[in-house]
Amino acid sequence: MEQTTLSIEVRDNKGKGASRRIRRAGKLPGVVYGVGGNFNVIVEPRTIEKLLLQEGGRNQILTLSGTGVEGKATLIKDYQIHPVSRKLVHVDLLEIDVTKKIQVTVPLNTVGKSIGVAEGGVLNFIERTVEVRCLPTAIPPHIDVDISALKIGDSVHVDDLKLPEGIEKATHLNPTLVTVVPPTKEEEAAPSLAPTAEPEVITAKKPEEGAAGAAAAGGEAKDKDKDKEKKDEKKK
Repeated sequence: MEQTTLSIEVRDNKGKGASRRIRRAGKLPGVVYGVGGNFNVIVEPRTIEKLLLQEGGRNQILTLSGTGVEGKATLIKDYQIHPVSRKLVHVDLLEIDVTKKIQVTVPLNTVGKSIGVAEGGVLNFIERTVEVRCLPTAIPPHIDVDISALKIGDSVHVDDLKLPEGIEKATHLNPTLVTVVPPTKEEEAAPSLAPTAEPEVITAKKPEEGAAGAAAAGGEAKDKDKDKEKKDEKKK
């Protein structure tokens, strides 16, 4: 792994106010988590920004240059970005011993064209990185994943990786990394199971409403009175 020299300045002042003043001056506040203790620092932001844009840049060794930290080897442990401006606002560096293996996260890089993809399948990434252990000087920028033999339904697991010499997986588990899944199809609209409305069956005459109904009712009453009068006259 390539190494980069990073000029930093150890600072005693702490707090949000001090950090804001550092950023206004065009610098980046940070913390070094050292072997013998932690300390606050002022960092040149352009170096960190450049590394974060590179493949595997977070795993590049940063050799510190400055009073009290000269020659210390570090890695980018974490960083913070402003949610609006998207500028770096803080960085954490981790001091390491270059003679001892460490655990790091390395991005995966696919190689070849899958048979299953050529047949219409879809390459599905379950994981885009893998945890490995190795010497800091041997951290690869990425680890290749050969997908050329993958058919639809096939997968690549951690144990299937061909790791470079001196690099070992960091877990005893064997998780799935990449798989080829069948192409998705649009589902046909299922027929509706809701009952259809039945036509209304009229079994009795509906009552009239309003003035028309009242008139009709009055007419029927008069007819009944006339019939009664005729029956009474016949009886006489």
